[in-house]
Amino acid sequence: MIPKISIENLKLSKIICGTNQFVGITHRANPIDMLIHLRKFKDPKTVVKFMLHLFQEHGVNCTISSPREKIFKAIKIVEEETGEKYHWICTPSERKTVKNLEPDILKQIDWCAEKEVSVCMPHRSYTDNAINKKTLTIGGKNSGFAPYSEISAYIRDKGMIPGLSCHYIEVLKAVEKNNYDAPFVVQPLNKKGFQSNTKPELLIEAIQNTKVHIINIKPMAAGRIKPREGLEFCLNNIKENDFLAVGCGKNFEDCVEDGQILENYFKS
Repeated sequence: MIPKISIENLKLSKIICGTNQFVGITHRANPIDMLIHLRKFKDPKTVVKFMLHLFQEHGVNCTISSPREKIFKAIKIVEEETGEKYHWICTPSERKTVKNLEPDILKQIDWCAEKEVSVCMPHRSYTDNAINKKTLTIGGKNSGFAPYSEISAYIRDKGMIPGLSCHYIEVLKAVEKNNYDAPFVVQPLNKKGFQSNTKPELLIEAIQNTKVHIINIKPMAAGRIKPREGLEFCLNNIKENDFLAVGCGKNFEDCVEDGQILENYFKS
């Protein structure tokens, strides 16, 4: 089974179920590929098949996504099937990702609390736009964004653990400099530097030297790196108490393969 990591009142699997494929985010220029994914995963029960396999066979008890009704429905089905809590790491923003949910970050945080989200971390559309790379502050005066310190306090008041989702290495420096309440920070790490604003070796150094729990995303660079190569590279370069979010492709066979690669890695 995949090891668990204890943080505050949570015990989360080191591997997190990624969800981009479930919501049609392919990081490809081909719109047909996006439509194929959207059609394939239109029914939440298809999403459940992937989540349930990873949960039952490998102990993966958490997923990460932006606010999405389909993901919420899938989580509820998994919990009903297993009788156990399935943790949601959710990234609210000022984007329109749920019908009838306003593109307002505070209202989306409220929505997350109503959906019993465990970790609530503003999406990169907030973080990467709100950060001042010179002063290493996030939000506040002259930024056009609410200060992160106020947002994190609001998340705490709603009974969730806060964090930051980002693609910029400077966010880690900002969290440490200002002692922001962000136990979790999302960073895209892979051999190609895909979706990151720095070189992999510099990001690895920053990850190794921070006490913050990293959620490593994009290990396979959206299909540009083979699964074993991508997963093992990331697991070898993040800390023991960091996390790896894995999108398992659009075919169930991909999910089975990735699960086995991960299981074998932790057994070795």
